[in-house]
Parts: sequence; C-alpha cells; structure tokens
Amino acid sequence: MKQKNLMIAVAGIALLAGGMYLGSTMGKKNNSDTEESAAAAMATALKTNATNAGNAPAVGAKASSNDRGSDGAWAKLAEKYGDGRTKLSKKITQDMAGLMKDAMQLADMGAGLAGASSAKELAIKQASDALASRLELNDEQKNKAATIVEQRVGERMDAVNELAAALEADPSGMMETILAGDALKRGEINQQEYDAIADDTLAVMRNVSGFAFSGRGGNDLSDPILAEQLQEILTADQQQKLAGIVQKATEARGKNPQQMPFQDGNLPAMELERLDQTMASAQKLTTGLKAMMEGLKGMRDLSPPQNGQ
Repeated sequence: MKQKNLMIAVAGIALLAGGMYLGSTMGKKNNSDTEESAAAAMATALKTNATNAGNAPAVGAKASSNDRGSDGAWAKLAEKYGDGRTKLSKKITQDMAGLMKDAMQLADMGAGLAGASSAKELAIKQASDALASRLELNDEQKNKAATIVEQRVGERMDAVNELAAALEADPSGMMETILAGDALKRGEINQQEYDAIADDTLAVMRNVSGFAFSGRGGNDLSDPILAEQLQEILTADQQQKLAGIVQKATEARGKNPQQMPFQDGNLPAMELERLDQTMASAQKLTTGLKAMMEGLKGMRDLSPPQNGQ
C-alpha cells in the first residue's frame, strides 16, 4: 500500500474509533443555538437526572478530596443502590469521560496522518465537498456552505468536550443512569422506572453526538440542524434533494440500529460489571490505536517524500 493511502486508511480507523464512543446521530432540536448553551444544559441535565440526588457541583467545580462528588448525591445513590455499586458507577463514568477525550485526540491524530491540521479541518472539508458534489452547488453556494459547515462542526466538537467536562465535574446524573441500567438488567426496576431516570441524561448524550465522529467523517449529511441552516443558500430543488438525503439517513439508522455502546449516542442498559469490562476493552483499543498512529507518524516523518507527496 502506498504511504499516502496507508495514512488515509489509518485516519478512517481513528474516526471510526471516535464514532464508537461519541455516536453519530445529531440532536433533532430545531434550534441553531443548541450548542451555544451546551455546557449549562448538560450540567443541568446530568445533575437533576440523579433523582434529585443532592446538590451536585456546577461544571468546572473541583471534586471533593474523597473524589465522591457531592456528599448528598453520593449518600442518596449509595442508600438506593449500595455503596459498592455506587463506587463502580463513579469509576465507569470517569472512564467514559476519558474515552470521550481519547476519541477527540484519536480523531485529531488520524486527521493529521491524512494531511489535515485537525479532525475539525478534515470534517469541514469532507462535509463541504460532499455537499458541493451531491447538491451540485455553484461557487457562491460552496463558499457559504463551507462557512455554515465550519460553524456547525465547531459546535458539535465543543459540545463533546463540554460533555466530558460535565461528566468529570458532576457525575451524579450519569452514575444514576448507569446504576438504573444495572438495576433494570437485574430485575430490580421495570422499563418505565428506568426510562424516568435515564431519559434526560441519554437525551443529552444523543444531542451532542458529533457527525464528524460517525465513522463516516464529514460525509454524513444527516444532521437536521445543518440542513435547516443551509436552506437559505439552496434552490428549491436542492432543498428537496437535501431533505431526501436526511430522510434516507434517518430511515437507514432505524432499519440498522447500531449496537456499539455510545454509537448513535447510545448507552445500553447493562449490568455494572459488564459495562466496566466494555470500558476496559475500549481503553485498550484507544491505547493501541494511539500507539499505532504514533508509530506511523514516526515512519512518515523518517521516510523521504515520494514523487513530491
């Protein structure tokens, strides 16, 4: 395999890894300002979803010295689910935040191997090129679309970083969701009780899932908010064509739901021990991918250019 093609292939692996952990379905709120207040919305949802489990710290607050977050939240969770399982849910939540950060780093590393300065730059180019090709944009439309895509990609990536920070600063909502999933699988609560506990937190995860990390890079044009923002620069025929692209992507996801944890913003209900093992396996994957890409970067840097490439 030629060196350039090898780098592009590895970049695809990195973006797919990001997709495993960050998901691919965009939020369906019809509001272009969704991510401008993402940190506040996440902190609120992650905090209040813990069945009113005490007053958890706001995003950016320092954890307590015993690393248990809010003592009130911890006490309520421990009373309901047991101290041991509450501790394990905290570990899993911390691992989850770490995997989100790792996925962002992997995406940047993969994009670098493909010749881009960052995953953001690569995703913007891929999405802009896909729009130009599939909608047959003219030069003026291409420039305007690139500006819209750049802002949208930035919003999604910022939202992922903010979610990871929120999980670290105020883990109680996610801990409660994880504990409720464990209780559901062990027959201690029913589906309706689980949904009442988990829906808000899972909605936050789905809403910040970045299309740049779907495993398809910027070629995934199924973001309804992006589609809405593009309307004013498109002709009626192009608007209809884009609506068809979004609809087909939505139908395809419905027929072939992803099973990987976090893909499509999905966090399936699991027993704690199994979820902990899943996190451990994911960490091994990211560690291996990082080592592989660092090695390939070193090989590229030491190899002479081939035909000016």
